[in-house]
This record gives sequence, C-alpha cells and structure tokens, in this order.
Amino acid sequence: MRQSLVVLAAAVAVSTSATGAPKSANREAGGIVRIEHRDPTGLPSKGPTNAVVTIEVFFTPMPGFRREPYKNLERLQQNHPNRIRLVYRVLKGSMARFPYAALHAYSEGKFFEFLDALNGASRALDDKALLELGKKVGLDPERLAASMTKPPAAYDQLLEANQRRFRQRTRGNPQLPAALFNARFNETTQLSSMRMDDLEREYNAAKDVADDLIDRGVDRADLPAAFDKMISLPEEILVTPGATDEELEDLTAEPRLASPPLPYAGLPSHGAADAAITIAVLCSPMSSNCSAPLSTAQRVADIFPGQVRVVWGPYYDVGRDDAADLSILADAAMCAERDGGRSIDRDDVWDPQDSPGWRWVREVLLQANSRQRRTTDEMIDRIVGKLRVEPRAFATCRAQLAGTSITFIEAARRAGVRSTPATIVNGRVYGPINDQKTLQLLVEAELAPGMLSPAWSQPELVPPR
Repeated sequence: MRQSLVVLAAAVAVSTSATGAPKSANREAGGIVRIEHRDPTGLPSKGPTNAVVTIEVFFTPMPGFRREPYKNLERLQQNHPNRIRLVYRVLKGSMARFPYAALHAYSEGKFFEFLDALNGASRALDDKALLELGKKVGLDPERLAASMTKPPAAYDQLLEANQRRFRQRTRGNPQLPAALFNARFNETTQLSSMRMDDLEREYNAAKDVADDLIDRGVDRADLPAAFDKMISLPEEILVTPGATDEELEDLTAEPRLASPPLPYAGLPSHGAADAAITIAVLCSPMSSNCSAPLSTAQRVADIFPGQVRVVWGPYYDVGRDDAADLSILADAAMCAERDGGRSIDRDDVWDPQDSPGWRWVREVLLQANSRQRRTTDEMIDRIVGKLRVEPRAFATCRAQLAGTSITFIEAARRAGVRSTPATIVNGRVYGPINDQKTLQLLVEAELAPGMLSPAWSQPELVPPR
C-alpha cells in the first residue's frame, strides 16, 4: 500500500464580511492545506504486508453490508495481527456509486471510517445523503461527488481486476461474500456459513502451507506470488456436453486430440493472438445452441487475459437443406475478419479484444435467434451496415473466399470433430461446453504445467515434495 501526501501551499484569498471577520475560519491566508492521497490502484488492507497468511475478501459495499462473515474475518485478523493480512477487494455490483465512493474514501485515507458509516446507513441512501455521510467522516464532498459522477479510469481498472480475480480463483462462484486464504477458495463451504472455528481451521491450513514454503526457502515477502502460481485441480474433470444440433458418436467418452491439428488462422477471435491457450467453438452460424458455448468460452478467456483466446469456426452438416445459406454466412464471417469494420450504433460497445469477424458472428447469431426472420441476403446487408463494412470490398472478398467454410468443415471432420456445436480446448475435442467452471478447469489444467504449477491436492493443501 503506497501512500503520499500532496501538500498544497498557496495564498488563500479569504473573503470577509462587513465587519472584516472571515466568512470561513477553517483556512488562513497563506496557510498549508494537507490533503491525504493514496494510490488509487492500491488495495485497502489490515495487517503486515509480509504476513504468512493473506485473506482476500470480495464484497460490494452498500448500506448494511457488513454482516457477520465480514466481522468474523476482522476478528480472525485481530486474533493473529502479525500473521494475517486482510485485503479488501471491492466489486462493482449493481449500484456503482457505492464502490466508487468507497475507493475514493480509500484515496483520502478514510476507507474503514466510510465503511462503518455506510454499514449503519439507511438502505434508501440517495446521492445527497451519501455525500453528507462522506462529509461526516471527513471526505471532501466535491471530490467525492466527482468520483461518483466521473470516476477516474484507475477505479474502473481496479474494479475490473478485482472482478477478474474473483472469477478466476472462485471459478465462477457467484455468491458473496467470498474469501481467499492464501489465494485458495474453499469450494465446499460458503463463507457465509463459516463460524469462527471454521475460519480458524482455514487459517491454520493456509499457515501450514506457508510455513512449509518458508522452510523450503521462499521469502515471506514472496509468499503471495508463490501462492498465485499454485492451483488445485480435481483428479478428474467431468465434462457434460450441452445441447447439440448434430452428434455422430457418444460425446461423454474420452476427448480425442484433433489430428491433424486444425488451422485457426483467419478465423474470428476474441483475445490475444499469441495466447498460450486456444479455445475453439465450432458451430453453425445460425444455430440456437451456439451462443451458450461461445459466451462461456469468452467469459473464461476474459478471466485469463493474454493467456487464453477464443476462435469461432464453422461446422454443420453440409448435406442439410440450408447448407448453401450457412456457407454464405460463414464465408461472410471470414470476409468480415479480413476487411474489418466497426459498429456505427452508438449504443453498441464492442470489446477491444473482439476481432471484426467475431463481431460479425455474434451479430449473425443474435439476428438468427431473434423473432424477426430475414433472408440470408437481408441479414448480410443489415450487418454490413451495422459493422460499417465497405460493401464493394466485401462483395469482392465473398467471391474470392466462396467455399472457404466448406474446406474448414472438411478439415474438422478429418481431425475428429463429431458434434456441432463442439468445443476444442488446446486441441482436445469435446461436445459443446456450456458450464463455465468445467471449461475453466480444463483451461487451468492446460496452463498448470507451465504457468500455474505446482498443483495442490484438495482439500488438504499439501504441496508436492
């Protein structure tokens, strides 16, 4: 936690009344105003930075939120003040003004005072009352108001980082409050159900592993980084396939390795092109069963930015009646990927990690599953306009790439893909994976040997010797 004091030394012009007395006595002319400022990217915490156990608590600040689970964690830290560091990770929630206000309170050194006041406030706390509450704990009301209406980019970046860590370490667990003990999440017992003796057991288990790492030569200051590299994986990851349009064999069997490997160059994608892990979702561009595995893959990729990307590839029965239309739409996605384009609808906010072709595929799926039915040509014309694709170049590309999707489908069949949709994780072919936790486990298993090892056994948390 970095902290600095910004000292403003200036001649303050003080207006006076008719009697010559200053209207405001809290500042004197030529005085020094000391405003405390903390790094907005820092994390509020209690306890030493080199503690053997770091507990990260995820929460959304709001009136009356500090219930028993939070209080018990604070009691636990007070019971072991030199061995526990309690870190507070704020999540955005549905009412962003409260998290923004809490982060601003931290920047002024009043984080815990603000949380205490917020905890005792009425649930019907409007902006005016929130500003008054902040003023009572010593916050500058003008700066607080600005932080809620025009929050600094650093606040949003920190909230997104907290959310990403929450999703990664809890594997999609949606329930709050949640806590990590030395980067480990207890998947069997919710924090809200833990009593003090349960928390003591979690603390002791985490401390035992930390002590073991210290005995092996890990410096106490390096423990958080060491724990971040550790991951617990079940002995077997069970994959239950989602709904399919077509399947040619039992999808619950052992996954096969795509052979020969499929070429993904030129396919619509989401994420970094040089990511270590590639998730491919193959499906028909008009399938009602495609959106779920595609969205699941995108959520998992967002949990591991820079490490995981998702690609979409066409896959469907080329003998079906509408195969020609599907081929036209799939080839068009390749052209959108090559020629680019961007949304012209101001209400549309595209993720910068989306390639142009990815946006095309998502738009096609959205329209294909809408109530309003359109012909293939009508759908293409509509999306060309929405994504601002240059019509003439796009038409030329479609002529040049006609049949590309069929070529890819043939390659996928040779490689061993046997269902549509299908999810492929680093070359391993599965049926459509709609469950985020399952897909995340598969990704972690791929990352573990090089980036997240060694793995902890579960639940004893004993590192391998």
